[in-house]
Amino acid sequence: MAQPDTFGRYRVIRHLGSGSFATVWLAHDDRLDTPVAVKVLAENWAHQLDVHHRFMEEARILRQADSAWLIRVHDIGTLPDERPYFVMPYADQGSVADLIAKGPLPLDEALRLLTEIGQGVTVLHRHGTIHRDIKPSNVLLQSSPVGQRVLVADLGFAKSIDGASGFTAAAGTPGYMSPEQRGPGGDLDVRADVYSLGAVAYELITGRRPPAPPVRVPPRRLRPGTPRALNDLIMSALAEDRTARPPDAKAFTDRIRAIRMTPDLRSELPWWVRHRSAWRRSAAAAATLALLLAGTTGAAASTTPVLTEVRYAGGELHLAVPQGWAQQFHNGRAVPSAVESDRASGVLVATDLDDWDDPQAAVAGVFAALLPGTGHDLDSLLGGAPCSGPVEKRGFTDSDWSGEIRQWPSCPGQPGAVAVAALAGRHRDTTLYLEVRQPGNRPEVIDRIIAATHLAH
Repeated sequence: MAQPDTFGRYRVIRHLGSGSFATVWLAHDDRLDTPVAVKVLAENWAHQLDVHHRFMEEARILRQADSAWLIRVHDIGTLPDERPYFVMPYADQGSVADLIAKGPLPLDEALRLLTEIGQGVTVLHRHGTIHRDIKPSNVLLQSSPVGQRVLVADLGFAKSIDGASGFTAAAGTPGYMSPEQRGPGGDLDVRADVYSLGAVAYELITGRRPPAPPVRVPPRRLRPGTPRALNDLIMSALAEDRTARPPDAKAFTDRIRAIRMTPDLRSELPWWVRHRSAWRRSAAAAATLALLLAGTTGAAASTTPVLTEVRYAGGELHLAVPQGWAQQFHNGRAVPSAVESDRASGVLVATDLDDWDDPQAAVAGVFAALLPGTGHDLDSLLGGAPCSGPVEKRGFTDSDWSGEIRQWPSCPGQPGAVAVAALAGRHRDTTLYLEVRQPGNRPEVIDRIIAATHLAH
């Protein structure tokens, strides 16, 4: 529709967004001198009585619940063409979806958001309502004198709990919708919203929308360092069998709150996870690297891969990787949160940079970073294991490096093997961090990569 001048006494400023059934406008209440959001039923649904009723029911639920955790309805009106509209506070900080799009969140921030979202859904459940469409774009953020407010919104699919067994059509958003919502005639209860809360939690923690159920890749696999209690809670909320989920939003939220209050909660992503994704997105800068075939020990053997040396402009690290892995590569410079220095640098070389962080993808490659000083161990750098399978630990020492290697010969649901290493330079005050992903468990390949990796003189 063309931009109107006013809705009742509210002066229209600009269009904010449109959904399946309604359009939202930013307007100004001149009488109270405050911005507002006005939600208007879409023109093509004006004469559909069931949609009209659903629109008005959303306004009634929000008005009756009247909670600080839900978007409130301040006013309601009707346009000359009989389309209804209602007036809400303007969420000037966008939505949780906008936050997720900017990159990974610190763990404490993600848990704060989950706690407040859960409180909003708890209010709805106590009101006798199932939301049915909880997702990041339906959670709005608003500035307030006491800090950011989190507001659960968009109750267009909301239904009374008492009438849940009578649903005749599927409703919700794929990825956030419980299995029982996907077909007509579902006997729904509040555990459908618990599944959606688990899906939102999964995305807040990992930065990725969960796949269609069954969800097999736990958050800890995608975000090492995730507390095990949080990992288990999210996976239980995403259970296909709803009897395995927390019983309601309050139970889910209480457990999130308890995890957030854990004294030793790690509030940051491990630095190597945070910067690794940025390097992957910047793969177009790969031309700054130079690849040189390196005649390393064992290169002539038919079962031993030829190593390729990777040197990048301005970098002091000369990394060696199997030649077949050096298909895509990128380097960057970063300041790890764990090491306050501008000398940290890294390089990622892999068969597919886009799939490097996908634990189910068959990607081979090496991520390497140099850290100043020799006081870094794997426990402090990792913040958690990159694999849930059994780990093998061993030491490594040669003329250039000395430290620890941890290997996971196999990871549940993940092809290939994973190894990480923290190696102190024997002649330089620096530490080499390595992550190696390969098709099979070949410790000798890891040793050859380390032995052939050196620093520029």
